[in-house]
Amino acid sequence: MMMIPHKTVLIGLAIGLAGCTAPASNDGVTETQLTVADTVQKPTAKLGPAISTIKPGAAVSFSHEVSGPIAVEGNGYVTLTINEGYPYGALELKASSDEGLAVLGPNATHTINMADGTTHTWRVDFQGLTDGVHYLNIMATAKPSSDAGEMRSYAVRVEVGDWKSVEAAREAEKPMEMQADGEMAVILEADETIE
Repeated sequence: MMMIPHKTVLIGLAIGLAGCTAPASNDGVTETQLTVADTVQKPTAKLGPAISTIKPGAAVSFSHEVSGPIAVEGNGYVTLTINEGYPYGALELKASSDEGLAVLGPNATHTINMADGTTHTWRVDFQGLTDGVHYLNIMATAKPSSDAGEMRSYAVRVEVGDWKSVEAAREAEKPMEMQADGEMAVILEADETIE
C-alpha cells in the first residue's frame, strides 16, 4: 500500500478549490453568482376571488347634494340620486327627519317606476327648526313584484344655524379620561349580568 504525504493531499485540495472559485476570463461574458436561495423554487400560492360582502336588502344606492347650511327657520333642499338594479316594478321613497328638521311639501314621499331606467333623481325640501347637526332619513322600498319588497335606508347630514357651537358643547359634555398610554377616552358605565 502506497502512502501519500499529507502535504500533497492538502496542496491538491487547495488547487481544486481555487479552480472552482477562480474568476472567469473577461471575454465579454458576465459572471453570475447563484446562491442557494436562487436555486430553490419558491412555492406559489393561488389566491381565491376577492371577498365582497353584500348588504342584505334592496339593490339600491344613494348619493346626494345638499343646498348648504341653513339658518334656524330657514329652508333648504337635498337632491338625491338613486341607483337601483331592477328591470321593473316600483320604488317607494319616504323622507322623514329628526326633531331639528321638518320635511316640507308633497315630496316627503315619492314613487318611481323602475322600468324607466336605473338612475333617478328626487328633490326633498326641508326647514331647519333648531341649531345643530340633524339628519334627513330616507327609506326606500323596492317592489319588483307584488311581494312586500326589499328595503334600504340612507341618511343626509344637514347643518342648521350655529351647529358648530352645539357640536362643541355636546363634545364638552362627554366625560374624558386620560388613559395610561396618554390617549383620551370616553368612559361609559355599564351593568353586566352573567347567568
